[in-house]
Amino acid sequence: MKMRRFDIGSYSVKFLFLFSALFSSSFSSFAQSDSVLRVSLILAFQTESTGEKLNDYLSAHDVYSANRIRLNEDAQISLDFYEGALQSLNEYSGHYKIEWSVYDCWNDDSITELILQKPEMKMQDIIIGSVSTSTAKLVAAFCKENKILNIQPFTPSKSLTSDNPYHIKIAPTIDSHVDAMFNAILDSFAGANIIIYTPDIENSVSIADQFDSLFRTYNQTALKRFKVTLLNAGNMMLNGKKTTAAEQLVSNHLNILILTSFEESFVNGSLRTLYEYRAKYPMIVYGMPTWLSGDILRLDYLNDFTTQITDVFALDTIRPRTKKFIENYQMNFSHEPSKYSVLGYDVLNFTLESMEEYGKEFPEMVYTQVYSGCGYKIELVKIKNKDQQVNYFENRHVNIFRVEDYRLRKVW
Repeated sequence: MKMRRFDIGSYSVKFLFLFSALFSSSFSSFAQSDSVLRVSLILAFQTESTGEKLNDYLSAHDVYSANRIRLNEDAQISLDFYEGALQSLNEYSGHYKIEWSVYDCWNDDSITELILQKPEMKMQDIIIGSVSTSTAKLVAAFCKENKILNIQPFTPSKSLTSDNPYHIKIAPTIDSHVDAMFNAILDSFAGANIIIYTPDIENSVSIADQFDSLFRTYNQTALKRFKVTLLNAGNMMLNGKKTTAAEQLVSNHLNILILTSFEESFVNGSLRTLYEYRAKYPMIVYGMPTWLSGDILRLDYLNDFTTQITDVFALDTIRPRTKKFIENYQMNFSHEPSKYSVLGYDVLNFTLESMEEYGKEFPEMVYTQVYSGCGYKIELVKIKNKDQQVNYFENRHVNIFRVEDYRLRKVW
């Protein structure tokens, strides 16, 4: 279930030349038109070190030495996203002439600030990026000040920006994941016994409180109510008495255990403790989106508890457009697209198609619609502040997968 690790061998000599050429010229033009659309991409390519590693791979004396070479994870994400975006631009046939600028910020705040100080940056119509939370905050602040659309595909942090109608968050925040799991439980497991179990860590407790509030609000008007228990591992108190998660299980109802932990050791320990109760107490576990990229999570636990996990990526291989994208991508880049390649392709397609239809005011026009890409759906909503003004736009579409026979099956 872990995201595909970077195989440097998949990047051919052809791509090395492409990578070198990428930074030899800042601007490239696509399509012929009198209408110019200026789009900048700020990513963490880490050009010098990445280029050296690619060269080291190509000059390695044996396969063992070559396979030990690894790119920085953010550089991998950036390269894959760039390739997908480039594929979108290559296919673009709209009425805009695209001025396409690409910048390497190294995920460094100081370098990002230097990029944003370039005179041409204030002339951009759209800025996409950056990858890390700290550099993304700098980009969001710059775009807000200069009224430039900022597409943020990577970090779901809610603290990136505020009161910023120019910010479009493609990566759903944890609130969207919570809402998706809650609605899926309502649809499929009405009346279940809900046990919300959290470590005594601020972000985990906050998520647990969100779940608890959603279920209790629902119960106020529901005909078929949920039994809801919220347990904090820090004190394990319930109604003034010590208890355990196992003691909250019931044998005559389905038990839904929602573990709001991002720490793999806590998850493994909790599931190990409850494992022996599965035969007597029917149980399904709901987990956090980071579990999909876990290094030490016990897959047998996840499988045997029929664990349900959220993710924004679901490759739609049935669609002809997806099949064509994969075919063209493999032909152009000599390797299969990763999830971030698909993200780059979908984000650029969404942006350019929205611009074609509605112009630069497209966020106000598309927030009631759903864009279906090859691997990502984009369903923008307005996140408002306490004064009911736009805080930012957020993609709220989240998929739910079930671990079944050691594979992920999309169920919601």
